[in-house]
Amino acid sequence: MRVAGIDYSSHAVDIVTVPLDHGAPIWHRFPLTGMDAFDRARSVADSVPGRSSVLWDDITAVGIEHPAGRFGVGPLLRIQGAILSRIPARMLVEPFPPAKWRKAVGLPGNCSKEDVAFRSQERKNGDPRDIPEWPQDAHDAHLIALATRAAITTEAAA
Repeated sequence: MRVAGIDYSSHAVDIVTVPLDHGAPIWHRFPLTGMDAFDRARSVADSVPGRSSVLWDDITAVGIEHPAGRFGVGPLLRIQGAILSRIPARMLVEPFPPAKWRKAVGLPGNCSKEDVAFRSQERKNGDPRDIPEWPQDAHDAHLIALATRAAITTEAAA
C-alpha cells in the first residue's frame, strides 16, 4: 500500500507516492494544456488519471496541498476541485496548507523552496546536496505524501 501527495500549479499536477512503511517514492507529472489558467483547469479531466485508473489501486490515502497566498488562490482552487473529482470516492483525502505539511516533516512553516528540495532529497535516501531533476512541485508533493503518511500512521497508533 502507498500514500500519495499532490501538488499542483495552473500548468501541471505532480503526484508522488510513498510506501506505507519505507521505500522509494514514485513521481508522476501530468501537464495541463490550454491558453490560460481557466482552460488548463478544464484540461485536468484529460490529463490526470480518473477514479478507475490503476494509479489509485494501491493508494490508501491522499494529501493534497490546500493553497494559501497573498496573490489570490481562485485559479488554484479550480485546479484543486478538478483534481478532487479524479480521486476515487473511497479514498481518504486530507487538505494540507503549506505551513502544515512543512511542519509535519520537520521544517519551519515558512521555510524556503531550497529547504523543501533539500529535505525531499534527504528523505529519498539521496545526497541532499545533489538536488535531483524533479521540479519544485514534485518535491512539495513528496513531502505532502510523507506528511500524509505520518498523519495516518499517528492516528492508527493512537
